[in-house]
Amino acid sequence: VFYIWIDSFLVGVNEQSFDNVINFETGHFKIQSIAFDEDKPLSEDNFMKNYEEVIDKLRKKSYITGYTRRIKFTAEIDNTEDSAPCLVVGIDLESDKDVFTLPRFIESGSLETGGVLLGKTLAEDMKLEIGDFVYLTFREERGMYNSIEARVTGIVYSPDPVTNNSTVFINLNEAKEFLNTTGITEIAIKTDDPDSYKKYMSDLNSSIPGFQIKSWVDLSQDFLLISETKKKFSSIFVFFIIIIALVGIINTVLMSVLEKKKEIGTLKALGFTDSDILKMFLFEGGTIGFLGSIFGIILSIIVNWYFVVHGWDMSPIIEEMGAENMGYRIMSVAKSAWTIKPMIQSVFMATIVSMLASYYPAKQAVKMEPAECLRTIQ
Repeated sequence: VFYIWIDSFLVGVNEQSFDNVINFETGHFKIQSIAFDEDKPLSEDNFMKNYEEVIDKLRKKSYITGYTRRIKFTAEIDNTEDSAPCLVVGIDLESDKDVFTLPRFIESGSLETGGVLLGKTLAEDMKLEIGDFVYLTFREERGMYNSIEARVTGIVYSPDPVTNNSTVFINLNEAKEFLNTTGITEIAIKTDDPDSYKKYMSDLNSSIPGFQIKSWVDLSQDFLLISETKKKFSSIFVFFIIIIALVGIINTVLMSVLEKKKEIGTLKALGFTDSDILKMFLFEGGTIGFLGSIFGIILSIIVNWYFVVHGWDMSPIIEEMGAENMGYRIMSVAKSAWTIKPMIQSVFMATIVSMLASYYPAKQAVKMEPAECLRTIQ
């Protein structure tokens, strides 16, 4: 039961995390300058000047359902009393909604001229409300510091912790003006099928040469690594479950052997071979495992249903640990998912493990002499 539930829960949290990364940060694809360097966010080489040519080509792709232009750079947000590092994202709200779900999660206010949208957690940490003024300070390519004043005109509360904790959104055209540029740092793309990213990547690379093109998988490598590591830990956990099951089944079948001395002696006296006795107890062990797994699946479906529908509110844990230390891109409620694979695995694993665990007790039964078995009858 626990194996099926924990596997389904991890799959569900992974899916939620990937959805949040795609819906708020990366889209399905991201196109950047060929010389783009994350370590130099405001380098002139990072800006795409001829992006309109790229957009013209994207319009002709039937599998592309949306695209939007963005400018991203790091800065320091200051309320005159406190400051914190942040990611500033210049967006065009009109086209942004074709790729990202951000507009649906504006909790209050809106993105106005001369204003900024703040992630809710960042706003709370900085004790900022709508109407307050902030300063965004950033370092230009030449090393000079520049600062802009903006008014908080909206608050965003999304399922994505990066958006909530450290992101400031401003109008794209104002971002261009602040940075004195006509370019953008990226074009985010949404497609009709995220799982076809390899095929679409090949087509984009061939039709739009001279740019960095990354899929949501490429952009989520850090998270994928964390996910794979956690899967390994869950495999270790499953191993210990198997050990516990082995011990339990060995004891159960061994007790069955001791309780059935009379039957074993009678069967041997009637001409049953050692092979017949061995198969009988192996079948008994396999049946115990099979029926146990079916019962476990039914129980796990009931348990998992609750977590699929209602989820697990992890807000207290996230507040204690910090969303950035969780390893998953969720803010509050983590929901499970329906997965058939662990259910099928549990049936085969429980049946085979039970048969293997029954082998030792079965061998003990085979070694019994008919006369000895019949003499022990009370």
